[in-house]
This record gives sequence, structure tokens and C-alpha cells, in this order.
Amino acid sequence: MPVDDALTPLYARARQVLPAGTEWFDAHTHIGQNDPDGMTGTLDALIAGLDEAGHERALVFAMHEPGGYAAANDIILEAAGGSGGRLTALARVDPGAHGAVREARRALAAGARGIKLHPRSDAFALPHPVVDELVALVAEVRGPVLFHAGRGIPHLGEAVTDLARRHPDARLILAHAGISDLGWIAPAAAELPNLFFDTAWWQVWDLLALFCTVAPGQILYASDMPYGSGVLAGLIFLRVAQAAGLAPEALATIAGGQLGRVVGGEDPVDLGPAPGPPQDRGHIGHERAVAYLTAACQQTFGGHDPTEALALARLACRTPGEDPILARVDELVARVQELRAGKAVGGERWPAVEPLVAAQLVAGTPSVAV
Repeated sequence: MPVDDALTPLYARARQVLPAGTEWFDAHTHIGQNDPDGMTGTLDALIAGLDEAGHERALVFAMHEPGGYAAANDIILEAAGGSGGRLTALARVDPGAHGAVREARRALAAGARGIKLHPRSDAFALPHPVVDELVALVAEVRGPVLFHAGRGIPHLGEAVTDLARRHPDARLILAHAGISDLGWIAPAAAELPNLFFDTAWWQVWDLLALFCTVAPGQILYASDMPYGSGVLAGLIFLRVAQAAGLAPEALATIAGGQLGRVVGGEDPVDLGPAPGPPQDRGHIGHERAVAYLTAACQQTFGGHDPTEALALARLACRTPGEDPILARVDELVARVQELRAGKAVGGERWPAVEPLVAAQLVAGTPSVAV
């Protein structure tokens, strides 16, 4: 996904808080050509995306493959093996397919460090007996199992927390901020040091809920490339984490240090408890802007016209006095309108979505400077 120039100064400023020598390790990226949703991802594009964001490493796994995952896993293993240590492979497995455990065992023996499971695209629910076998297998090598836990599925957190209790040597990761279960799961997660959440999501209030209720040592930076860019994902993570009050050292651990331990089979570092609600949620103008911009994002992702929501968001930015946050939000929304009105976005899957997501992010994190 191309990075809009409007994000560059925001991302550069957000990165200034990181300690020198911070190494990024992205928990969620894909390579694939056959996903029915039409998205594709290549090795070259993934490496270019890491370079553009200034990120060193990534976990990588296959996109949805309706014909099965063995050949796709081989592509992932080859990509990781030839990456000079920048990519670490997870095997994609469909628990409902014949020979699922055998394929997982083969991929682990060939160099994969864990498994990716996708209940929505592979049409299975939890609990599932084969998933239990797969988690037990990965626990033998103290590796990660990453679950899709975003849109399009019923809740799965109770089954995953049960798996975490019964397989303490497996490191279970709920992708997309665990939004399928985010409302209730934080107290259970506090008792499960082998349960993690990745940040591959866009809605600012969902992510604030994650960072304020889940211990920072259980949060892992992630981009979801090619569905989003490393620049946008890094900006989202850094602004939300700062709004939640996390210290620079914690940000560095979330950016990559903790995932390095997870993948290496080491015990995770304890960064203390969740910080609790943020002190500054801004005023009603910020909240109105977030509401309209969230609607505009949903319309864009669904292929609908967000014109009215964008106009309402700009009106919400008109408040008495000077507000640098709302001024920047208004600039970003104006950029979205400019791109959508021009020819630059012709054929894009989600026209002008990066400055749009950035606008709702900035509106929802008013305590962080722009």
C-alpha cells in the first residue's frame, strides 16, 4: 500500500520518542497471490515496506490459499531462508484439512517457528480438537501461534485463554488487537504471561482500550502488510502507546524486543501492569471528529462513498480558538478529499485510506503532539 506524504512528518515526529538502537520486529505480515479477497503480497514488496518504515524484521506467513497451504508454506520458508534473518516464517495451517498436523510438523522441521490460524477464512470455530494438537506441537518448541481475532468471527477468547492455560510453553497471539474479545479479556490476560495481542488494527479507541487495559509486555507491534503500510502501523502504535502513558523503554520492547523473545523461545520481559485509562481524552470536538472519521473509514473499507462523513468531520474541526490537533485533522481530511477528487487514486482498493486513518488517529490521541 503506497504511503501518502502527509504521514511522513507525523511518523518522523512519533519516532523521536524511541530510545536509540530500537529494533522493530513486525508480528504480522503476509505473502501470497491467491487470496479470494483480491489482495496480493510479494517478498519484494514486503522488504520494501519494511525498508520504507525503517523496520528491521517481520514474522511472515501465507495469505488465504483455497487450494491448501503446503506449497504456500514452502514459498514462505524459502523467503525467510533467503532474507538474511529479516523474515521469520510461520506455517499457515487449516485445522479442518486432511493432514493438518502433519503439515505443521513438516513446516516446523523445515524452519518455521510457529503457526498462523485464521478461523474466518478457513471456516473453523474454537474450541477445535486439531487446534489443540497444533498448539501442543508448537509448545514443544516454545514458539508462537497467531490467531486471527479481528472482524468477521464470533468471540474466541475463552477458547484461547483455555489453550494458554493448558499449554504454557506456547506463545498465543491474538491478532488485530483481539477486538473479537477486547471488551472482557484483559483480566484473564493478566494471569496468562504466554498470551499476547498484536496491534494490526486501525480504530483509535479500540487500540486505546488495548493499551490501557492489557499489560504492555503482552502487546506486540504489527502492521498487517500488505493490507496496511509499516509507516501507518508504526504511527498508530506510537501515538496510541504514548497517549496511554507508556514510557519510551516500553515502546521499544513492544516495537520489537518482546517479539524477539517470543520467537526465540525465551521468557517474555515483564513491563508491569496495564496503565489504566488515559488522563486526557480531549474534548467533544475531538470525539466528534473520531466518530465521523471512523464512519468514513468503515465506508471506505466497504467500498462506499464517505463524502458526507468527511464533510461532517471537517465541520467538527471548527471550534472556538486554536486547536493544533483539530487543525492537523482538518489538513489530513482535506488531503483525503483532494485525493478522492483527483485521478491519483484511480483503481485503488481503499482510496486515500492512509491519511483518513491517520486523521482519526490524531483526533483520538490529542495528548500527543503533532
